[in-house]
Amino acid sequence: MRTTGEQLIESLLAVLFPPECPCCGTIMTRGEGPMCLLCRATLPETTHHLSPTANDLIDKLQGRVFIERAAAYFTYRRDSKHSALIHDMKYHGRPVIGRRLGEEFGRKLAAAGFFNGIDAITPVPLNFWRHCRRGYNQAAWFARGLAAETGLPVVDTLRAGHHTSQTRLTADERRRALSDVYTAIAGATSGIGHILIVDDICTTGATLYACAEALKAARPDLRISAACIASTSLI
Repeated sequence: MRTTGEQLIESLLAVLFPPECPCCGTIMTRGEGPMCLLCRATLPETTHHLSPTANDLIDKLQGRVFIERAAAYFTYRRDSKHSALIHDMKYHGRPVIGRRLGEEFGRKLAAAGFFNGIDAITPVPLNFWRHCRRGYNQAAWFARGLAAETGLPVVDTLRAGHHTSQTRLTADERRRALSDVYTAIAGATSGIGHILIVDDICTTGATLYACAEALKAARPDLRISAACIASTSLI
């Protein structure tokens, strides 16, 4: 849960600068965020929390590294108004959207027993220059939201090297391009038996899989699961 101080600051900002719904532009009332009630009602939520070992997200992550369970909050479509949640969070300086979505999804996942046996949460890292340009790591804000609802620690276990945009690459090309981008931080997973890797959006699954590969290379006995805010459909 958010601290009292965070709630007070958020309330004051809401009075001074009434927030607009990133999906439709409607002025929101207190407590509505991160989207208005109408947009929330039409959010294309997945049912991954009900079948975390058999869904279209975990299908993307199949490979030599075994991912135990995976879940995304909602299905991402570029032409949907809900894509603005991801876009505003990443590029318009609104990382708090990630935290709020993490809190919401965390409650749903916790109620379904998704976190049972998981010891810690780790966000997919940004490389140094991208972090400097953006000023924050949106995956880390999502991780904090999940942690606020579960009490699990958020730990940095990975470093990211420089890599170019993967937008125009196929799934196989992305996996090859990212195979050496992420490296595990020595000793960062000490005492952790099962870790949850989190990111904002999953398209082909290449990024989450590359992070899982890096962690598994450093700790072959580590159990790994994954979660993200949104995932594109395989259909």
